[in-house]
Amino acid sequence: MASQKKTVIVALTIAAIMMMASVLALLTQTRTIPSTGTINPFKVGVYYNSACTDVLNEINWTNLNPGSNITTIIYVKNEATTVNMTLNMTVTGFTTDLVPTNTTDVVTLTWNATSIVLTPGNYTRADVILAAANNAETQKGFNITAMNINIIGTET
Repeated sequence: MASQKKTVIVALTIAAIMMMASVLALLTQTRTIPSTGTINPFKVGVYYNSACTDVLNEINWTNLNPGSNITTIIYVKNEATTVNMTLNMTVTGFTTDLVPTNTTDVVTLTWNATSIVLTPGNYTRADVILAAANNAETQKGFNITAMNINIIGTET
């Protein structure tokens, strides 16, 4: 008898759940709202030339004497279509074959385009300057084995 009661309770519970699901299904309504938009590629272009057609993939600094610097001219373009960007530059992964390596004492990399705001489609000339200190480390000579120059455009 107890097992029949349990079976009846389980059956009634299942039936109640199914009825509630049916009621909820009847109360559900879907409305489709059309939408359109544009995917705006936020992109910084870096080039060798002012026409911004020759993409810059690498800078080869060649030879640099202690106490001197080399300037490479680049062109940075805001390739977005609707967003202004503010420029900045960082250096990562900088290593030399000096032992011990203390890169901040031997070379610095700077540029003159920090905080320039570019509107969509416009570009600016930037001077990227690698300077070598005139100290005991640079007098020995060394090779730059890696240096990543990161040109950053931040939406403004």
